[in-house]
Amino acid sequence: MNPSSNKRHVIDTVFVICLMLLFLISALTVISIGANIYKKNVATTSENYAQRVSIAYITEKVRQSDVDGNVYVQRLFDQNVLVFEQTVNGSVYNTYIYSYDGYLRELFARADLDNFYPQTGQKILKLNSFDIEKTNDNLLKATVTEEDGSKETVFIAVHSK
Repeated sequence: MNPSSNKRHVIDTVFVICLMLLFLISALTVISIGANIYKKNVATTSENYAQRVSIAYITEKVRQSDVDGNVYVQRLFDQNVLVFEQTVNGSVYNTYIYSYDGYLRELFARADLDNFYPQTGQKILKLNSFDIEKTNDNLLKATVTEEDGSKETVFIAVHSK
């Protein structure tokens, strides 16, 4: 038996093992970088989703109800509330959109009822606050403050009077 061929065999094995370890470390690094990028993208997408959905929801509700002056702002629950008035089977009903207890809420009730509670509204989205004001006869200004403190403001044109 030749002792030099035995050493060469051990060196070849060690080289292959080192090469495999290098490949394994590279693969784990690439996976780790990819996971971090994915995590950041998901966080950004979730943040954008919350902002866009709340504003889109309010804007779409105004556009759906913008008939015969049925959209207005009313002071209720110590805040400005967006109100949509509609007649169903001869009775007048209001849909109220407001914020309470960390949520954007919607409440559908008869217009002649004055004693309902803000917690009875259906939870729509989680947010810090919602403020609506009428800037002139045809324009509403809605400001939404998200959970992270970011604010989004939109102006919504009311076409009916």
